[in-house]
Amino acid sequence: MNPTAEQASAPPAADNDSEVTSGNAVSYMNNRKLIHTDSSVLVSSSNWLNEPRVREWVATESLRRNGHDYPLLFGMASMVNGLDDARDNERIDALIKAERAINPALDAWFEERFISTFSMDDLARNPAGSVGRLLYDHMDALGLSPELLHQRMENPDWAPESDFDYFTLRTGQTHDLDHLLGEVGFDVIAEIFPTGLRTGNMFAHISPELAGQLLATNTMVIFPWFMRCILNYPEAWPMMWHNLNHGYEVGQQSDLLFTAKLEDIWHLSPAEARDALGVRGWKGPNDSRAASRIFGEGYEII
Repeated sequence: MNPTAEQASAPPAADNDSEVTSGNAVSYMNNRKLIHTDSSVLVSSSNWLNEPRVREWVATESLRRNGHDYPLLFGMASMVNGLDDARDNERIDALIKAERAINPALDAWFEERFISTFSMDDLARNPAGSVGRLLYDHMDALGLSPELLHQRMENPDWAPESDFDYFTLRTGQTHDLDHLLGEVGFDVIAEIFPTGLRTGNMFAHISPELAGQLLATNTMVIFPWFMRCILNYPEAWPMMWHNLNHGYEVGQQSDLLFTAKLEDIWHLSPAEARDALGVRGWKGPNDSRAASRIFGEGYEII
């Protein structure tokens, strides 16, 4: 039986612990179920919203300006700890297990668990203009370490216990190669291209739910920049969007990239490396430094 118009527009029935808004001339202000609780703090069905460190990060990073008194990623450590506490690790493990059962390339990658131990000297030995040498030049100029994961910095023998831990470690080891494959540079707006690339590539090659879980940290770090940019630095927005869109299109069209052993292509030029890895849809190099100086209030790297 089809409901009458009156039945269809009626608010849902409230239970003993809630009430439903109604009678407002603005239609979307009606049918809001107000749930009563004895909790003295915020309670949500979202693990992310329940975590105060994540809430603080998202609100602050979405709305603030890029002041020189506050480094770009200053609050990230606290946010990542909150993110780790909010994760459903059992669900992530189950999703990875299910994907490995149907995705031979991903299964082989997790089975091998290759961990790179390259040094700056290893990079320096590559020919001029190669991916490896370009990476060396970038890291040497900024005094960067090949190791980014804090566990490995504190203990070089640290090894991941779970597949998710391995994914996190290997993602950090290969991040800068995404910049070089895209020929986008290393300024702050250039960081958006790797985000687009990884996001597009994961959603093209693994299940959406697993992709969302694996991308959670990057999403929390980078996506607040979009709101911050368009609200506070709108002149930089077109370039930020371009880098995201270009990266996403390349990721969608390319072979599975985040499992590639990029150490095997260090000796190649960026163009040769793209061919070797099955990178498709690349539209050419991009220089976003002018937009980065706007977003960074005078600085290209903040």
